[in-house]
Amino acid sequence: MEIGLAVGGAFLSSASNVLFDRLAPNGDLLKMFKRDKRDVRLLKKLKMTLLGLQAVLSDAENKQASNPYVSQWLNELQDAVDGAKNLIEEVNYEVLRLKVEGQHQNLGETSNQQVSDCNLCLSDDFFLNIKEKLEDTIETLEELEKQIGRLDLTKYLDSGKQETRESSTSVVDESDILGRQNEIEGLIDRLLSEDGKKLTVVPIVGMAGIGKTTLARAVYNDEKVKNHFGLKAWICVSEPYDILRITKELLQEFDLKVDNNLNKRQVKLKESLKGKKFLIVLDDVWNENYKEWDDLRNIFVQGDVGSKIIVTTRKESVASMMGCGAIKVGTLSSEVSWDLFKRHSFENRDPEEHPELEEIGIQIAHKCKGLPLALKTLAGILRSKFEVNEWRDILRSEIWELPRHSNGILPALMLSYNDLRPHLKQCFAFCAIYPKDHLFSKEQVIHLWIANGLVQQLHSANQYFLELRSRSLFEKVQESSEWNPGEFLMHDLINDLAQIASSNLCNRLEENQGSHMLEQTRHLSYSMGDGDFGKLKTLNKLEQLRTLLPINIQWCHCPLSKRVLHDILPRLTSLRALSLSHYKNEELPNDLFIKLKHLRFLDLSWTNIEKLPDSICVLYNLETLLLSHCSYLKELPLHMEKLINLHHLDISEAYFLKMPLHLSKLKSLDVLVGAKFLLRGRNGSRMEDMGELHNLYGSLSILGLQHVVDR
Repeated sequence: MEIGLAVGGAFLSSASNVLFDRLAPNGDLLKMFKRDKRDVRLLKKLKMTLLGLQAVLSDAENKQASNPYVSQWLNELQDAVDGAKNLIEEVNYEVLRLKVEGQHQNLGETSNQQVSDCNLCLSDDFFLNIKEKLEDTIETLEELEKQIGRLDLTKYLDSGKQETRESSTSVVDESDILGRQNEIEGLIDRLLSEDGKKLTVVPIVGMAGIGKTTLARAVYNDEKVKNHFGLKAWICVSEPYDILRITKELLQEFDLKVDNNLNKRQVKLKESLKGKKFLIVLDDVWNENYKEWDDLRNIFVQGDVGSKIIVTTRKESVASMMGCGAIKVGTLSSEVSWDLFKRHSFENRDPEEHPELEEIGIQIAHKCKGLPLALKTLAGILRSKFEVNEWRDILRSEIWELPRHSNGILPALMLSYNDLRPHLKQCFAFCAIYPKDHLFSKEQVIHLWIANGLVQQLHSANQYFLELRSRSLFEKVQESSEWNPGEFLMHDLINDLAQIASSNLCNRLEENQGSHMLEQTRHLSYSMGDGDFGKLKTLNKLEQLRTLLPINIQWCHCPLSKRVLHDILPRLTSLRALSLSHYKNEELPNDLFIKLKHLRFLDLSWTNIEKLPDSICVLYNLETLLLSHCSYLKELPLHMEKLINLHHLDISEAYFLKMPLHLSKLKSLDVLVGAKFLLRGRNGSRMEDMGELHNLYGSLSILGLQHVVDR
């Protein structure tokens, strides 16, 4: 039996399913090809070939780790399926264009029933071009299908049985930590002790997933600790070590103005801490450079007697360099392991009423070897399983026999991933786009899932997110705010798991700069900063890139290079999701969006743009447009009604934006967030009555609406 992490195939399966929807017997695409029976047969041939290939995907996923030829076959299949998907989307876009431009008398008012007549409007040149490309795509897929036998891939047909699960939204109370009471009390005693020293560093050291951060967080939030220290700050240091970012975040924690000059930041921090008793947590420290630590420590030496720093690290060398008397966090005892496992897996059940499950559960908990992350994650799987055989399958899985070092992932976490249903696998793997220790928002993740076709409905996306959270794959670490919407985090090991699960389809640019793996990338993030053109010019080769997401790790306040806007972005014609958020550009090229016809998600929030380019109105597939905090934006394009698929528009905190009455023509708009500007009726009178707004916008959900009568 092949053992391995089922990777990548979930994305392939998702792309195939989108094609199957388009190729449905009564679908619009088949109706459009009624010109010639041979053309209809061509589409049916595409569908049957895809079905044959999809049947062996599960086996190919498992064998690719041990067979490089299978891995190469999957990569080629991914390219071919993505090409077919783009081809079908080309046709779909042309249909939308004809609808919007009204080139046919039946298409003045768009409706699903009229799409079947679109073949009358498609030009011969367009139709023949699509047909030729389609024939080439099918030929490639057939060649890949012929290799199934040589690669010894076995067909696996899904029974179609839908597993019944309960998606729980309950989250563990981090302050209630089992088996760590002695460590908590000992750490609190050290923090409250007055040893006459101005500064004491207390290291917490232990392996990944052991609970170092959880221990530090429990003590940090203890009431006695809160009352003892005048100032408190929590900083996630992580890798790479960045003194500029650390000092900036410390200033922000203390509500102080941030200066771009490192020396000025350090002077300001020293002054703010002088004579004050403070507690600072430096979480997840890896850096072993003593000089860099000494430079950082010098900022803290002028605090009051009794000031403390807590450091969490996996490396004993770091702990001994930064402080003394390290608290070594060990694994949990068998008894405590079972208590933790039981709490999560039997949350809504009494173990005594399920003696067989309890017996198996004790054995599973033992296999987790006292590691809290593994215990919680596996328990998250089993909380929604009610059959003894399901629990026994987990216990007897051969994955337990894999050494952790085979891919750096704990067997318990591999089991957790493999238990996910395909749609949850692809949604989880997508989150590999986020760097370690990066706080992400639920709203952004859901928008990106939908834009890339991983989820179709908002309600389903919410359910998927809640289920991944209930399995401890996502952890809520803080409440979102206007300035920092990020509230969720993946543990480093969970992030590693997502990276492997994505099979290089989701990447972070800095970690793969110059790597051949970038050529396979479909979803990419990168750290914002000056000199983006030099970093982003490699994107020219990524013709199949679907998502481009800048991460504002250092709170960059720079514009995006004009060379990127003019020479790179227009070439990324397969993009479904694009963010330019936080770039301080005042204008965008007027033709920027002309070739980005597949775009579904566009985030221009926190930019300095004064007007949107007219080319945005040709984004007929656009579903989400975020313009929040565009403080200089004055008006929207006159032809916004062409965005016939726009469902979600956020214009919150766009203070100078005039009320765009023509938004009433956006027939698909469901949500308008943050309408905060002068509202007047059609006759110029004030509009304070929600009934008038309802008449203007129909069933539109208006969130955060405020009536501002005078500027």
